[in-house]
Amino acid sequence: MTHPISANDASPTLDVAIAQFAAGPDVEANLMRIADLVADAAANGARLVVLPEGAMYDWSASAEQLAAAAREHAAAFTDGLSAIATGEQVVAVAGMFTPAADGTGRPYNRMIAIGPDGNLLGSYDKVHLFDAFSYRESDKVRAADTDAEHSELCLVDVGPFTFGLLNCYDLRFPEMARLLLDRGADALLISSAWVSGPNKELHWETLLRARAIENTCYVVAADQPPPTSVGLSMVADPFGLIASTVVATEGTVVTTLDQDHLRRARETVPSLQHRRYRVVPGPAR
Repeated sequence: MTHPISANDASPTLDVAIAQFAAGPDVEANLMRIADLVADAAANGARLVVLPEGAMYDWSASAEQLAAAAREHAAAFTDGLSAIATGEQVVAVAGMFTPAADGTGRPYNRMIAIGPDGNLLGSYDKVHLFDAFSYRESDKVRAADTDAEHSELCLVDVGPFTFGLLNCYDLRFPEMARLLLDRGADALLISSAWVSGPNKELHWETLLRARAIENTCYVVAADQPPPTSVGLSMVADPFGLIASTVVATEGTVVTTLDQDHLRRARETVPSLQHRRYRVVPGPAR
């Protein structure tokens, strides 16, 4: 893992931004919108900017369109995000689609983190696909392979924080968040296009705050906005309090994460030390 912020920076704080917008079918237009959002966040002091799941391309596209977009635009999107991160001197995290190794069939739903030097800090291919609420994500993308070593898990160090990456539906699986904490994460980054529907806003907010409370960690979540997704991008602190949220359709908000606040939360509620059971693998497929 790379530390894009100088090791000489002894500050226990990090300013992070969540950016909310709806991706369309024009990859170049999406990159232009991302550039504006990242520039706005950086101007307000952010050193890490988290963008939604599928920020590269329209999630409502057909399976064939999504696969073609992954083949034709994944490299250009990665290069474009790299140029944006370099230009604004931030770490940028965003969701995209990337083709399988053989270049055929369903693509992967990927999160990438790019540092201010333009280099890839880490990437994560989504493990849990949203085949629920009459929706079938697996018709459009393929799930990442998992193994006994959980090598698919991704951690990224930025300043004084270690972030674990989660993608949308992963939020409903607390064992994944806990595994990331066991690997050293003290904050979770979530990119999402949380599909709209009955009770979905309630689930989104409740699960974000639950992951923060049960792990006494920060949760930083960027979502696509209504009408197709619920919006409500937010940062929850280690007590589960909402530190900030984007209430408009599009926009950014900057929040300061503080290691001293994290330490105090874990001293007040030492639940991680009180654990009696370890996370175990799920059922074999």
